[in-house]
Amino acid sequence: MPAAAQSCLAVLALLLAGTPALAVQPSIIVHKLSINIEVRADGTATILQHREQSPASKAGAAQIGQFAIGFNPTLQKLDVLEAYTSKRDGTRVPVDLTQLRQQLAPGVPDVPMFMDVQQKVVIFPDLGELDTEVITYRDETVRPLFPDNFLWATSFSRTTSWEDVEVRVRAPSGMRLQTESFGLAHSTEEADGWTTHQWRYRQVEVVAEDLAAVSLWDRLPRLFVSSFADHGAFARAYAERAAGKAEVTPLVQARADEITAGITDRRAQTRAIYEWVSARIRYVALYLGAGGVVPHGADEVLLSGYGDCKDHTVLFEALLKAKGIAAQTVLINLGSAYTLSRPPTLSQLDHALTWLPEFNLYVDTTTAVAPFGTLPFQEYGKPAVLVGGQGDARRQIPPLPAGLTTISALTEAHMQLDGAIIGTTRVEATGPAAIALRLTARWAQTAGHEGAARRQLAALGQHGTGAFSFASPDGFEASYAMRGQFQLDPLPEILEGDSFAPPLGLLVLIRPGDFFLGPLGRTTLPADEPTPCFSGRQIEELRLELPQGRVPVRLPKERVIRHPNFTYIARWAMQGQVLSVRRELVSAFEVAVCSGALRAELAQTMVEIRRDHRTKVVLNEP
Repeated sequence: MPAAAQSCLAVLALLLAGTPALAVQPSIIVHKLSINIEVRADGTATILQHREQSPASKAGAAQIGQFAIGFNPTLQKLDVLEAYTSKRDGTRVPVDLTQLRQQLAPGVPDVPMFMDVQQKVVIFPDLGELDTEVITYRDETVRPLFPDNFLWATSFSRTTSWEDVEVRVRAPSGMRLQTESFGLAHSTEEADGWTTHQWRYRQVEVVAEDLAAVSLWDRLPRLFVSSFADHGAFARAYAERAAGKAEVTPLVQARADEITAGITDRRAQTRAIYEWVSARIRYVALYLGAGGVVPHGADEVLLSGYGDCKDHTVLFEALLKAKGIAAQTVLINLGSAYTLSRPPTLSQLDHALTWLPEFNLYVDTTTAVAPFGTLPFQEYGKPAVLVGGQGDARRQIPPLPAGLTTISALTEAHMQLDGAIIGTTRVEATGPAAIALRLTARWAQTAGHEGAARRQLAALGQHGTGAFSFASPDGFEASYAMRGQFQLDPLPEILEGDSFAPPLGLLVLIRPGDFFLGPLGRTTLPADEPTPCFSGRQIEELRLELPQGRVPVRLPKERVIRHPNFTYIARWAMQGQVLSVRRELVSAFEVAVCSGALRAELAQTMVEIRRDHRTKVVLNEP
């Protein structure tokens, strides 16, 4: 698992386009991968890995020439035993193991509380195409995440060619490891009080992955190993590790009283504390597990002013407890994993948020700008594990409800006699889309209002200048808006008879039909590939005032697509000299992932929507 977590900006990444799954030539060939794990009764373990792999291209050599191994030195001892480049002529070029670089893992901030999330980087000298890099390293778990328990998972990318993989896990028979695997051959052996699990894997043909659909933990060849009997046992162990961290200390009590001064309604008190933690405690985005599972104490988080997801839940719980309001930690996946393995591991549980039983609400203070009771898109519909409850710990966060989120965009522009187009775009959003829009505004603040506008115009295939304007994105109102002014470079060919579409201007977020129904930009994503889908409403209006006397030769026909789960309508009009098109999508899904026949229907619909988005008009002769 990577050491650095997806931050709340991950919602923006979910709105971007990518590449389809196609048969390709591998860039990396793993000739041999051997993983031998010996687990001891106290949960400590020795993991010995040996890997021999070759780059099949110069790009592959650049990709694997630096081999990074993530670890947490407070929990693990990592030793690289051998590393060398084996040239095609049989000569060896050894790695100087005394010169290995140890550094913070990518994305880990240089702050005192999280300096223990690190990686060792092995640089292979003179690694060329079809040379082989060989590395053997030992990972000694000296302090397990959960005492007397072991959990581990791995997956195998379909973009890599795997010639020979063997994984062996040996544990005391009394430990009774739970295992689950997909696409691997599995066998077990009992001898002398030990149980040995063995998996074999071979797959030399590769495909180019489309990472827009669901997580690798939902679809790739993979295996899970855990000593926990079920998620209830896992949740209890997590609760034990976090015990005492949410204490109501004098500092916590004073802060809670200060935040809720003059507020008597319990829900209003909860909201005030939620907004204070969201706004005042900086979120350090780390995957749960990479920095351990023991949160820092509420006092420490208060004094430092920052923390990761589990620190946020601890402080929020402590402040609420000071006012007599109950809260529980909930573990989920922040990415695109929509399943939980039967054996509990942290592979699909990398984030923590909060459950408020009194109000029947899930809330996430790490998002920083989410209205109370509203989650980011990627948290709806996820399986979850409730910490501190009774009975079955597994929960299901409901899918995004219909009517909660809207995106409304209006672009008004006029065309000058030289073909230049000047106008404004206003985008307003509610619900999870408002969270995404606020994060977009933060990006524009960082990039500069004019620089961000130029980049956005270019991303939409337009050339020109502009600037964004908006109120502070730091707030919790249910709706938010951004406005942009733009001037596009002259396109005299439009006035000479070339076809064109009304300009998108400074449109941000997504267009009708995209994301809610699946990734519109991935034109060759297989129709049987499950994709996340969302309820919501998207409206896009484009209005362009044409030069006097110039009108379209003909208007495109109305397009209406009706389905039990959505309606898409596009209507063109001409009023005076103003050409306009209004597109609207309204969707409602009772599931978070669309698959099977529904996904196939959505795929066909997106073909039609893409065609509609490309619709153009031609102006008459002057």
